[in-house]
Order: sequence, then structure tokens, then C-alpha cells
Amino acid sequence: MNADSSRPPSGVSRRSVAKGIAWSVPAVAVASAAPALAASGSGPVPTFISACKYPGNSCSSRPKGYSLYFQIANPTSKTIYIYTVSIANISGTQLSFQFSVPPLPITVPANGSVATEFVASSGNSAQQGFSADITITWGHNPTPPDPDNHPAVTTRVTVVATPPNCPPCPD
Repeated sequence: MNADSSRPPSGVSRRSVAKGIAWSVPAVAVASAAPALAASGSGPVPTFISACKYPGNSCSSRPKGYSLYFQIANPTSKTIYIYTVSIANISGTQLSFQFSVPPLPITVPANGSVATEFVASSGNSAQQGFSADITITWGHNPTPPDPDNHPAVTTRVTVVATPPNCPPCPD
């Protein structure tokens, strides 16, 4: 400390030097990591809306099937493309499902969303409740692979044992 408090200290204080050192190293690290983070952004946000059932063979494109309706939001300023959609970890049922999706890639506009339908068909017409994981891979390029190698996004869905019948068959 300075014994004479009426006179300001001369030169650069140790505190100023320490602050300068503390800020210089993180600034370099953040500056080098920022472009990669900015390029990738956050991913799509799938929200399960509802499910319905096509009983028996009432719909040839969805035999004994369930339609699963989703809203996929894009909270980023860049267009997102959904490359693959898969279903796994099915529980609560003995049914085995064949899974189909709309034509890929699904384009989700920047700061927008799209509604989409995924279809799970079964060899058995029984109405059973089930849960499953829906996983999507995505990127910012219209065709994979995306150079940023984004992590897949998974959402868990639960379908009640007696879902409502679906609207008239589209085919």
C-alpha cells in the first residue's frame, strides 16, 4: 500500500497487470472456439403432438399402423435438414414395428418449424400402449454428412393403449 494516500501511485499497479493477464488467456481460447460453436448452433427440437391408430388393414400404406405426429422446431438462424429418423427402445408391447418416415431430408427453416408424421406399422392389429425413442440425425447441409458432425437428437414418446382412430386413409 502507499503510505501517502494524497498522492496517486505512479506506474501500473499489480492489480492492473493481474487483470490484464487473466483476461488475455481466456480471450484467445474463446476467440478460437467461437467460430465452431457459432457454426453448429443448437439442434432441432422435436415435440410429440399425438398418435392415432389405423385399425386392421383399413389403410394400405399404414397396415395395422400408428401415425405419430410431431412438430420439429428450429431455434437457429440456419436451415436444418433432418437426415435420418429411427425408432428404438420400444417398451410396453409385444408388437414389432416397421417404421417409415416422409421423404428425407426434411427441411426445417431457420427460426421456424414443420409438422410431420412418422408411421409405425405392425403385423398385429391389437391396440397396445407403448413407449419408444425417436432419434433424428441432422445438419445444416442439404445432403449428409454435415462437416460439424452434430449429435443426434432423441425424444421419448408414449402412446396410450387405445389411441383414437386416425382420420381417413390418405391412399
